[in-house]
Amino acid sequence: MGILRQATTDGAQLILNVRRESTVIMENDTRAYTFDAAGRLVGVFLDGKNYRRSLDNRILVKQSGARKGLAGRLRRMLTPAEVHELETRAYAFAREILARFATPLDAEFRDALAWIDTYDAARLERERVQFQTLYRPVSILPPDQYLALYLQATEGCSYNECSFCGLYRDRRFHAKSVAEFRQHIENVRAFFGDGISLRRTIFLGDANALMLPQARLVERFDAVNAAFEIMPRNLSGAARRAWADAHPIHFHGIYSFIDAFTTKRKSVQDFAALAERGLRRVYIGLESGDPALLEFLGKPNRPEDVIALVKHLKASGVAVGIIILIGAGGMEYQAGHIRETANLVNALGLDSNDLIYFSELVDYPGSTYAEYARQAGLHALSAQEMQAQQAQMRAGFVLGDAKHAPKISYYDLREFVY
Repeated sequence: MGILRQATTDGAQLILNVRRESTVIMENDTRAYTFDAAGRLVGVFLDGKNYRRSLDNRILVKQSGARKGLAGRLRRMLTPAEVHELETRAYAFAREILARFATPLDAEFRDALAWIDTYDAARLERERVQFQTLYRPVSILPPDQYLALYLQATEGCSYNECSFCGLYRDRRFHAKSVAEFRQHIENVRAFFGDGISLRRTIFLGDANALMLPQARLVERFDAVNAAFEIMPRNLSGAARRAWADAHPIHFHGIYSFIDAFTTKRKSVQDFAALAERGLRRVYIGLESGDPALLEFLGKPNRPEDVIALVKHLKASGVAVGIIILIGAGGMEYQAGHIRETANLVNALGLDSNDLIYFSELVDYPGSTYAEYARQAGLHALSAQEMQAQQAQMRAGFVLGDAKHAPKISYYDLREFVY
């Protein structure tokens, strides 16, 4: 594959970038359309706005707002009519651009772009229906896992009582049997087709799949490994490249959410067994290090539970992603939230393999936080006050030098589509 460039007689610069996992078709710097290897529209850049399409055929549009940085971005979901119009425009543009190339494409390019004559907005809408039979809603993923292959070993959340979270209120918790899970894997593989090459990791969902008893969990990890090639740990340099060349469709590990209260019984040896089967990082909804605020939020763990869990995980070779809830508890809990969260993060021994996410409190439909906050007389933080809280918390972190410190990023739940 490769990149083709061509200037047209009207001064436009056409760019066709065809890779094994995706195709990007561009005109100048003003518009670009990205498709997966099967031909599904994935993303669009148009008139300074970024559009991300989900597999259930929704499209989120994002653009810069008055506030600087990621927290100030403007976003909205397109209407169904707008979705249809943008998708129709995307495939028409792809066909138009290919027709405008003066030099006929060679066979490799033609084969890679065979989908152009088979995909359109109507097919994407049919796939929406298929997707919704394949998955219960994929409610959330960490930002670094937005392009993961999502496998639902469990559905919903086994706890589902955190006051601030409404992500799983629409479903009862269900753990798939091994037979159900294997069939789910095969159905997922068939749905994605060649588009699976865009997915670089595997995410085991839903909210806390790792709470399953160890023997059952190992069976599910073995089912994943039987179906997909997982890059071995600790490969580097030439060995890593050679393995990747020998396995053109592969995944860089298995990832999942975890909590510090339903997984208390898992040992270092348990996590090490999962690491040998591909587990690379887990994501912990820390929310806060303040015990009083955790109780208000309905989180049944203590800070020391998180310390013990992270210690076990890192001893087994599994990295962690820590999620901190900015704005939780309003002004009344702010001082303790800042102080105790920084103290807890500093006690976790995080390193460059780990992540810290700041996530602003979002009032989800179905959550009980707003009513609890009203009854307690809490005063919510403004957007500027949330930014200040994040800055104060970061100032309290003691994470070592930049080379060995965890990466810190922003996690906006309102920007997730799968």
